[in-house]
Amino acid sequence: FRLDFDGVGRLVSLIALFSFLLNGLYYLTARGGHAYRTQAYTRMLVDVVLITVGLYLAGGLGAAQYLGIYLIVTIYAGITFSSSACLVATAAATASYAAIVALQQSGILAMPAPELSNPSMVAAFNLIILNIAGLLIAVLARALRESRRRLRTTSQELERFVEAIPDVIFVLDRGGRLSLWNRRLEDATGLRARELRGKPLVDLLAEDDRGAMSAALASGLGDQAFELESRLRGADGTLTAYQWTGAALIDEHGLVSGLSGVGRDVTERKRSEEVLRQRESEMRQMQKIEAIGRLAGGVAHDFNNVLTVVLGRCQLLLARHKPEDPVYQDLEQIEITAQRAANLTRQLLAFSRNQTMTHQTLDLNGTVTGISDMLGRLIGENIELVVTLDPSLGLIKADPGQLEQVIVNFAVNARDAMPKGGRLTIETRNVELDAAFVAAHPAATRGPHVLLEARDTGIGMDEETRQRVFEPFVTTKAPEQGFGLGLSTVFGIVKQHGGYITVESAPGRGTAFRVYLARTESPLEAPRDADGPRPVPRGDQTILLVEDEDAVRRLVHEVLRRLGYRVLVARDGAEALALSQSHTDSIDLLLTDVIMPGMDGRDLAARLQATRPETQVLFMSGYAEPPLPENVLLQKPVTPDDIARKVAAVLRGARDRRRTTLAG
Repeated sequence: FRLDFDGVGRLVSLIALFSFLLNGLYYLTARGGHAYRTQAYTRMLVDVVLITVGLYLAGGLGAAQYLGIYLIVTIYAGITFSSSACLVATAAATASYAAIVALQQSGILAMPAPELSNPSMVAAFNLIILNIAGLLIAVLARALRESRRRLRTTSQELERFVEAIPDVIFVLDRGGRLSLWNRRLEDATGLRARELRGKPLVDLLAEDDRGAMSAALASGLGDQAFELESRLRGADGTLTAYQWTGAALIDEHGLVSGLSGVGRDVTERKRSEEVLRQRESEMRQMQKIEAIGRLAGGVAHDFNNVLTVVLGRCQLLLARHKPEDPVYQDLEQIEITAQRAANLTRQLLAFSRNQTMTHQTLDLNGTVTGISDMLGRLIGENIELVVTLDPSLGLIKADPGQLEQVIVNFAVNARDAMPKGGRLTIETRNVELDAAFVAAHPAATRGPHVLLEARDTGIGMDEETRQRVFEPFVTTKAPEQGFGLGLSTVFGIVKQHGGYITVESAPGRGTAFRVYLARTESPLEAPRDADGPRPVPRGDQTILLVEDEDAVRRLVHEVLRRLGYRVLVARDGAEALALSQSHTDSIDLLLTDVIMPGMDGRDLAARLQATRPETQVLFMSGYAEPPLPENVLLQKPVTPDDIARKVAAVLRGARDRRRTTLAG
């Protein structure tokens, strides 16, 4: 085995080193192959053997100063594979070189004359350095691999976190082109990753919004945070509102390298804001209408007192004259005019929701059918009337006369909105008002309802008029066409029925009114026979009359006295209680106004019945808040006939109840 270390040996050393480099490259590429662990260890050991052969050819012990070449194997083994591979390579290198030296010392292998003065000491020192370096490289390799693992885990977690965010996250270069984004942007635009890469963000927006976004990105490149709203174009061309926020990316040199930001879909927020604005608008409108209603009710109260005197005195005068008398027609005309004024106050009271109504179970289809012929005559031949009724329509609790008034008001408004003709559609159907509807319309209630809808093809209304359409005296008609109380009356009637009303309109697109009334499970009541004409009832009971208006008090006193009743008269509650205490006989009926100075009618009734429980109570009022039951209320303006029949009915009811109690 003796070799001469000439130029051939040098050439073999170079070939060994070249083979080592090729093996290193193979090792790096083998990691992605099959059984790469076995391949890597094998090739690593081959590299160590090739280096050892090269060192032997270079002189063996005499080449001790070149032992550092083994570090190449340990370094790439540790970096590209594992710290264990690094230690194995170090051990293999130490063992291989030690074997060469041992064989040379034993004379088995040739050993040229050493060029170093003490080659053994140099070899031992370099082997120690080699092992220390191998151990350090293994430690560094472990730390590097652990850092890589943590970095990979953090990167994966960050990627999952970013992908889980429902907002668009983006990174732009200085040219405003996309360099990084999450999947939400791909889903929102319908574009794939290769289509988005390098694409300017502004190109994804609506054309009208691109200028504002370009200005915002420019401010961001000036190291200023930006925020704006613009519309992102979807895959189908639809535009979705997004709120964009962003800021500059600063590199290690303190320079702006790009922009990063977030885009949030604000469609639901804008929808919620719109619902909130609508609810606030409705609440303001309701508060305004409530305030106007209280004012209207107060006006109606005073006006009804005046009308009570006018109508009452007029009827008393009519009773004294014959139709052929010269003054009879004048009195009759006064009465007709006063009744028109009384109808006006009834509309005001309906708007203020203080009109007395009789609720009963009814079929709305029957109400609509019953007045359809009259509606056809009312709107004229140039307007087509279309009635669509749901045959399975539910029942409601309502006053049929008031609902007829609602429908007639809708028809009159439709007629006036279609001077050149058109179509009026009246429709009924069952609806279910859910939580979403109630959230958008706070005055409505959830549950099953009956819908009454009136649609016309008229001139429509602008938004300002639509917002005020239910206010009294608001009208687009000529002065001779109405007072502007029709729809305010409708509003009051619907509210008094516990319902909800909406109006939809636009100029040139007609108007649609929708009334929602709660359904009931109560059965229909049997129809009652109409009462024939009856004589005015009379009586001789004792009545305590309390009224603060002098003219009304004198009128009612005269009517009751003519009917045969004994009447005690008081101006207010305190005087009435004093009369009650001084009167030793029974008092059959307390007939009192509701709104009076000092003590109102309700308080007076409660205090009087505490000492006289047998006394019946009948209230007179043109406006009572809260409203009073119909059976104990004489609604102003009252006529002598109204007074006679209502007083007799209350006294007769008390007498019948006493008889029933005695019989039981």
